[in-house]
Amino acid sequence: MFSRSERMGDEIHRILASLVQRRISDPRINEAVSITGVKLSKDLSVARVYYSVYGEEEDREGAAQAFEKANGFLRRELASQLRSKKVPRLVFVEDGSIRQGEAIDALIERVRQEDQAVAAKRMEGIDETAEGGGEPTA
Repeated sequence: MFSRSERMGDEIHRILASLVQRRISDPRINEAVSITGVKLSKDLSVARVYYSVYGEEEDREGAAQAFEKANGFLRRELASQLRSKKVPRLVFVEDGSIRQGEAIDALIERVRQEDQAVAAKRMEGIDETAEGGGEPTA
């Protein structure tokens, strides 16, 4: 069973995602920015809105500034669409999990390439001993 704050958080997430996609004209918030989640305080007075940004540090800083600038607009729009008398204060927080995932993917790719290079060198050593008829050297 979902709590009231979870249900309301899901509703806020849905509304804000739609607003960001359709109503925000700030170029710093574009298709590379997405709302990843909303967590409400127990008293429903504060909504932490998590977002991710695909891009460089400059893109992330721009998105943070744009969300700060659009905060009032988003809260007013949220108030008009939310089925609640109380509209929480919005706090935008960058969700770093995407960046962490990208860093892990890059590490895995690097290790994979290093393993392929080591395997290729081993194969060269085996080929040389097969041609020379001698024992492989370690």
